Amino acid sequence: MGLILVIHDTPYPALYGAVAAAIAATRQCGFMHVEARFDTKLHADAAQHVIATGGLGPSGLCWFERLSGKQAPPIATPETILDAARVQDVVVPIHPAFLVDGDLPSALSSAALALGVEVKAITVREDSDCFFDAATQEQLARRDRFGRIGSYAPRLYGADSLTIGLIGAENDHRNVYPAALASLADAADSLSIPIDVRFLDPEHIEQFEDPAVFEGLSGILLPGGADMKNVAGQTAVAALSLETGLPTVGLCLGMQTMATAVAWRAFGRDTANLAEADPDARIKTFVPMASARDPNGTPLPIHRTGDQAIDIVSGSRLSAIIGSERQIRCNHRFRLNPALLPDLEAAGLRIAASSSSGAVVDAIELPAHSFFIGMQGHPELSSSVDMPHPLLVAFLEAAARWRSAPIS
Repeated sequence: MGLILVIHDTPYPALYGAVAAAIAATRQCGFMHVEARFDTKLHADAAQHVIATGGLGPSGLCWFERLSGKQAPPIATPETILDAARVQDVVVPIHPAFLVDGDLPSALSSAALALGVEVKAITVREDSDCFFDAATQEQLARRDRFGRIGSYAPRLYGADSLTIGLIGAENDHRNVYPAALASLADAADSLSIPIDVRFLDPEHIEQFEDPAVFEGLSGILLPGGADMKNVAGQTAVAALSLETGLPTVGLCLGMQTMATAVAWRAFGRDTANLAEADPDARIKTFVPMASARDPNGTPLPIHRTGDQAIDIVSGSRLSAIIGSERQIRCNHRFRLNPALLPDLEAAGLRIAASSSSGAVVDAIELPAHSFFIGMQGHPELSSSVDMPHPLLVAFLEAAARWRSAPIS
């Protein structure tokens, strides 16, 4: 029984706990993490991993869930870490750049030794997306071209690849919030479809005025995120997808911008926006859940996080994709404005899933579109190499069909 401190001096939030998670999964140890602090002005999505039981944690915690198949735990105190290390080996990631308490590693070590708990420190060395024990040179993990952490060998396919547009800066997807890119690769692996990813930065909104920006693409993934600077560009992409018919999938914020694009169709371009992104918007497509109630009079949560039950609409396209899955990881404070639903439905939108007696829309789709489905939750956080989320698998299947015979 002992304490294993994995010291990884990295500036990338996406690698928070990554190597420690690989060690814990390989050695079948416990995994615990301490309070971390990130500069969200620099990295808005650094702490957007949703803990299954509720609340948020460092985005790199997705690697523990992907590698171990277990849920990431909430923040641990030194006392709970020491208690756990007395009965099993416990791995704790130590990231100097993100520590709230810089004295914690030495204090934790001293307290463990005083209790007779063996302490081992592993310092991580990086070299070309490979991670080694700096003392023994043992390879601990590696990162593939989609940013996925693990020790598995890359899968090789033919050269005829699908090109998927992923909205967001490449650095953000690789080094800040890695789950969307990783889950896309998981789906591709399951289908033995080679993919290339073209990153489209939503801050350069002028590029989305021209359908030529989609040239060579077989599909678009609109991800989630906390950075409201991305909303205008994401919505413009979703609106362009409506015009061209290009297969499009949306995750959390992605669903919100997809619904907003449908609102543009209903009310006129640039007439509507998320209340969170533009509190002064004349038409607000997503409004706070705070102070709202469901049809039974039950107050809606101010902030809905963790694993949540949803009701899939029978006969929807999503119902055929999701099957028996009735739960999704959620992180949102806003819901689709119920006052807009009649106009949105007249413009072609269909509710595909809901919760809170229908007060919260959890998924939307456009039946007339080649593939236009968004979920308010985070399917990417339920994905792994061997168990990709079915929504993303269905999206890539639609993208493959589009490449073979594009239709609008």
